Amino acid sequence: MSNKDTYKRKHRYLDNQINTLEKHNHYNRSLISSLKKKKLRLKDKMISDSRESARNNKHNLHEYIKRAMSMTA
Repeated sequence: MSNKDTYKRKHRYLDNQINTLEKHNHYNRSLISSLKKKKLRLKDKMISDSRESARNNKHNLHEYIKRAMSMTA
């Protein structure tokens, strides 16, 4: 299982927890707020990892092209 899948599962779990608390335990705003912050940090981490992966893929592609071009020269 990839990190992306793990993040998505955790994000979904937090979302379900928040929804349940908002429906049945609305007076505990500090807990709900804390879970929402945790969920946002997790989403930021997912986006950050996704961008880093894209940068690495782009860099690897450029390196591959440079090597291929040097072999044909």
